[in-house]
Amino acid sequence: MKKILFIVTKSENGGAQRWVKEQIDILDGIFESYIVTDEEGWLIQHANAKGFMTDQNIKSIFSLSFLKKFATYVEENDIDLIISGTANAGVYGRLVKLFYDTKVIYVSHGWSSIYNGGRMKLVYTTVEKLLTNITESVLCVSDSDYDRARYEIGIKESKLKFIKNKSLPVKKRDDTKPREKRVKIINVARFREPKRQDLLVEAVNGVNVDLYLVGDGPLRAPQEKIASSNVHFLGEVDGFEDFYKYDIFSLISDSEGLPLAAIEAMGAGLPLVLSNVGGCPELIDGNGVLVENDARAIRDAIKDVIDNIDIYSKRSVEIFDEEFNLSKHRNLYIDYYRSFLND
Repeated sequence: MKKILFIVTKSENGGAQRWVKEQIDILDGIFESYIVTDEEGWLIQHANAKGFMTDQNIKSIFSLSFLKKFATYVEENDIDLIISGTANAGVYGRLVKLFYDTKVIYVSHGWSSIYNGGRMKLVYTTVEKLLTNITESVLCVSDSDYDRARYEIGIKESKLKFIKNKSLPVKKRDDTKPREKRVKIINVARFREPKRQDLLVEAVNGVNVDLYLVGDGPLRAPQEKIASSNVHFLGEVDGFEDFYKYDIFSLISDSEGLPLAAIEAMGAGLPLVLSNVGGCPELIDGNGVLVENDARAIRDAIKDVIDNIDIYSKRSVEIFDEEFNLSKHRNLYIDYYRSFLND
């Protein structure tokens, strides 16, 4: 059985980590899966991996000691294919080829070199382009990321693969039960940049809705101090899947790839209110509203969704089943990985 290793910078519960966990789920019995990350956090605890390696030095911009340790782990376990995602892990996952001859795929969950590069944007994008020379393929999870890879970073089309992010189904809302009069909005995201829970908190102030925020991070405490009584901070919820208990999903952010939490919410039958950034427009087609990052625009979008909630809800389920249901489209990934393994 061929061996695939997933390397991701942090093991905490997040979109990239849930993507890895679900990839391992669909590959079970087909490939042996391994994980390299920072610590024995959420991902290690929930993924059905054959083995794992942890080291805090993976979070360093560059650590030669970590790279050598990683290369030794790859060699000792005879890894056939490395799938790397997130910024630091993406660098290490490719540089390991300098020590050990294996195949490598880099997964872009949103080009941080572009979105968060700042003054160093040119340097980071140049590094990304150079690393492509030792990468078998770059997997883009949204149309937006694919276009940025080609036209802003300059990656050759022959190196690029496009598969829209997908997710395993979660429990759906029971449409036979009447909705409560007071609409419940759910947001699932870490309280750190580039997420903008602050705009959601401001948008629902004085509105007859309840906003529930799942997640934790350094930006949570400031929001708790200014939030109105209809905002509820639920903290970190391990493996959150209870979208069906809510009416609307909203994710406000300064940058995104193709957010898994929004895809999961669609599968549960929730309409969406999303920032008009990254791949988010690819999730909206008669099932919600795209907004600019402005509290008034978000408030107006929430009102629009409430007025059309049943129509938008039905459409979310349809889109999920057509495009984003991982259980239906698992072979897209399996065949892609096999193309590099002669399997």
